[in-house]
Amino acid sequence: MAQSCANLLEQDKQIIAPLYGKADINFVKGEGSYLFDDQGNKYLDFVAGIAVNALGHQNQAIKDAVVDQMGHFNHISNLYPNYPQIELGKKLLEVTKFDKAFFCNSGTEANEGAIKFARKYFDRKGEKNRQKIITFVNSFHGRTYAALSATGQPAIREGFGSMPGDFVHVTWNDCEALKKEVNKDTCAIMLESLAAEGGVMTLSKEMVETINSLQKEFGCLVIVDEVQAGMGRLGTFLGFEKYGLKPDLVSLAKGIGGGLPLGAVLLRQHIADQLKAGDHGTTFGGNPIACAAGLAVTKQIADPALLKNVAERSAQLKAGLNALVEKYAFAKEIRGEGLILGVALDESMPVGNIISAARSEKLMVLSAKGNVLRMLPPLNVSAAECDEALAKLANAFAAAAK
Repeated sequence: MAQSCANLLEQDKQIIAPLYGKADINFVKGEGSYLFDDQGNKYLDFVAGIAVNALGHQNQAIKDAVVDQMGHFNHISNLYPNYPQIELGKKLLEVTKFDKAFFCNSGTEANEGAIKFARKYFDRKGEKNRQKIITFVNSFHGRTYAALSATGQPAIREGFGSMPGDFVHVTWNDCEALKKEVNKDTCAIMLESLAAEGGVMTLSKEMVETINSLQKEFGCLVIVDEVQAGMGRLGTFLGFEKYGLKPDLVSLAKGIGGGLPLGAVLLRQHIADQLKAGDHGTTFGGNPIACAAGLAVTKQIADPALLKNVAERSAQLKAGLNALVEKYAFAKEIRGEGLILGVALDESMPVGNIISAARSEKLMVLSAKGNVLRMLPPLNVSAAECDEALAKLANAFAAAAK
């Protein structure tokens, strides 16, 4: 039964742990690139569940896959072969050219798995001293302990006690700082192919070259966090392809499940060769229903036509955003690639003001660190919907500037 938004928010306050700031909207339905509230208002959704709804709302292939799998079994555990998991793994490995897949439930779990696999790799090879993992300032890898230690944002670690050790954070795109930290005791360099939460930060050509060179010189592993930037969002199936990185391990989540909890680690064979039964595990990871949805997602994102749409819509949105930057002094620069796009704002215009004004225009957008407006539309968003978003955002900028 539909309830008023005020009633829902009050219930939320009474029942749900106060860990999120929530907008006063009661969404009751999603369809394609749109969300509908209990008052019949239609919102253009350029948040997409924070890059989770990669193919929008109510994608028919995902719905069909979920319903079909529910007619067989919902869960059997990882004690037995799991056909939907195997089929998804086969498709991912075919598309990405990795050698093995491990499935879990979320991005932070995928990053925990990648970290453990990297350290176990060197331990099994007899190089037990290789524990240090280098990550980047303002990076975001998740909220469980090892992933949180890898995250380069001290504020979100405060108050939780001691963190797992041997994590070092260097400044994004600072090649000299990275060179100073990498040596024969380095286990891995871990980075996002695009640091979305940290401010929509892209990799420089020089940083990519430096990482590739250090990987070759010292034999350290490279872990690429593709939780937000992977699965087609940068216009390539995996984000690192856009830059030329050579990862040994890749973490996936968000868009891979099409709205269901699903994460994955993709491994090269030399990593998998050092793993044994019992080294890691999960109860729900690779759930058959989530994997059935994931296969439907993967097949669609692997289609060159969809990736072409990402590139075309990105160019369209960048052109429109650049017009806003030229018009408004508080808008400093456009950031991002593909369909992770940001507008960096100066301190005179808090990003929350733009988000609120956009919501009044029935456009959903979100923020990133550093007073950055972030946009994460579905990958199958249309040209007409991008024009609509730009018009709504222009109105929002004008309203916020008054």
